[in-house]
This record gives sequence, C-alpha cells and structure tokens, in this order.
Amino acid sequence: MRNSICRTCGTQYAAVMTPPGSCRICQDERQYVAWNGQQWTTLAEMRAEGFRNELRALEPGLFGIGIEPAFAIGQRSLLIVSPEGNVLFPVSGLSP
Repeated sequence: MRNSICRTCGTQYAAVMTPPGSCRICQDERQYVAWNGQQWTTLAEMRAEGFRNELRALEPGLFGIGIEPAFAIGQRSLLIVSPEGNVLFPVSGLSP
C-alpha cells in the first residue's frame, strides 16, 4: 500500500496498491498537466530524491514553511505565532 502524491499539484491520496488513474485536482481544465502525462511519487521517493521540509524564521513571530527543492506548484505557508494564538495560511511562490 502506498500514499500516492501528484507531482503536478502536490495532492496526496489515500493508501492504495497502485497510483490512481488520474488526479481529481488536475482533471480541472484550468490545471496544467505536463505533456508526459500524470506523474506520481511517494513520500519515501521524495526523501530519496532529496526533498525536505524547510522552516525559516523570517522575522520575530513569522515563519515560512515549504519544501526544498521546489515541488509541484510551489506551495508555501506562512505561520504567524503570537500569544493570542497562531495563524497558518497558504501562499505560493515564496521561499520558505
């Protein structure tokens, strides 16, 4: 059993014996899928290829979270940490 991850959009799917036939996100006509078609990976394969999570302090109370080297659509998140509570929100195209 493996959790397949779409190399185009980064969506991870439930554990199955073989990768899905297509990605639900990438089926949307607005999503670009490379000419070589739908590609899948797993977390173990990504680790073996050198992908890693990055957490960077950008300034006091603000952290960038992402994957290096860039993966899929370049998803990133920003984490604001404060005594009143934390806020995590997605952004795109920023370095972690």
